[in-house]
Amino acid sequence: MFSNIKKGWALGKATRRLVFKDKKLMIFPLISALAVIAEIIAILVPSTLFLMVYSNSFYYYLLILILFYFVVTFTSTYVIMAMFIGFRGFSKGQNIGFKDAFKQVRPYGKLIAEWSLFYAVIIVGIRLLESRMRGIAGMIFGAAIAFAIGIATLFVVPVILDKKLSPIKAIKESSSFIIKNFGKAFGGLAYVDLYGLAIIFLGILAAIAGFSLVSLNLFAGAAVMLMGIGIIAIGAMITSMLSNIFRLIIYDFVSYGKVPEGFTADMLKNAVKQKRKMSV
Repeated sequence: MFSNIKKGWALGKATRRLVFKDKKLMIFPLISALAVIAEIIAILVPSTLFLMVYSNSFYYYLLILILFYFVVTFTSTYVIMAMFIGFRGFSKGQNIGFKDAFKQVRPYGKLIAEWSLFYAVIIVGIRLLESRMRGIAGMIFGAAIAFAIGIATLFVVPVILDKKLSPIKAIKESSSFIIKNFGKAFGGLAYVDLYGLAIIFLGILAAIAGFSLVSLNLFAGAAVMLMGIGIIAIGAMITSMLSNIFRLIIYDFVSYGKVPEGFTADMLKNAVKQKRKMSV
């Protein structure tokens, strides 16, 4: 077990070194984060105020939730796909700017919209079922379903990018890929998450320190709090970028045999479950 995690850890470190060589990749999670903030302000804030003042309609609330999840999923999927295109270009020694990467994603707009609507309806449906269940049962149900969906959709974006499949077929393809291949690479995902979480933890400590300083010096406390929030945001963006790129590296190796800079074929072979040979 520890040997597998160690190998996955090495994969995660190699991913970090490779990704940080192309600083332009950080633009993609930054764009995604700014877009989500804008979408929250544009959709959730006015809708909540409307519900509080004019209407308490359940169907209106449901529609707003579906719209919000659709927009957020569409934006994040669009940006991740552009980041994948940029990273693949970087791996080949090609200089693909973020504008060119986004331009190459345009033909996928319809497929991304279909996937986003499908995912939004599924998530809202789960939230409705969860709300019907009280106490610990509802929490366990929601956590279990969210985990299952998260695992099943790990490779949906590269699948849509390469095979241009509909939502259900993309989930089936992603799930099949995981069942057949995904083995020790979870150690790499754990490293990527821990690396980002360490940065986020530092941001949380800074935010708490700033909050404590407010009573002594308002401006100094506010400045430290803002710095902490900024560190948290950076940690979240780095985590998102590294985890997505790591999955793409595994996907490209299994699907096309690609071995990026800083990796070896043996490292990547250790990241996937090898089929056992049948004895004759």
